[in-house]
Amino acid sequence: MKPGIHPEFYANAKVTCTACGALFMIPSTVREIHTEVCSRCHPVYTGKHRGALTSGRVERFQKKIAAAAQAPRKASKHKKLTPEEKLERKLEVQRMKKAKKPTKKKK
Repeated sequence: MKPGIHPEFYANAKVTCTACGALFMIPSTVREIHTEVCSRCHPVYTGKHRGALTSGRVERFQKKIAAAAQAPRKASKHKKLTPEEKLERKLEVQRMKKAKKPTKKKK
C-alpha cells in the first residue's frame, strides 16, 4: 500500500443512536458516528413493524384459478364450423358484397 493516501482506521469507532441513545463500537474510518435509527430501535428488528398484509403473486393466482373452477361455465356463442360450413359462409359474404356494389351508369 502507498503511504499517506489511505484514511486512518479506527478499530473501535463509537456509534450513537439519536433515537434510543444506544452506544456501540464498530470498526470505521470515522471516530464518532451518529445515527437516527439502530438495530435496537428499528421497527423491523424489534418486531413492531406491521408490513403490508397482501398475499403474493402465487397465492393470488391460485385463488383466481380456484374461483374459476367453481364458477359455472357459460355456453359458447360460436359453435365450431366444419370446413364446408366455413366455405359456404365465405361464399355468402362474397355474394352479399357483389349484391351491394353499385352499378356504373352509362352516359
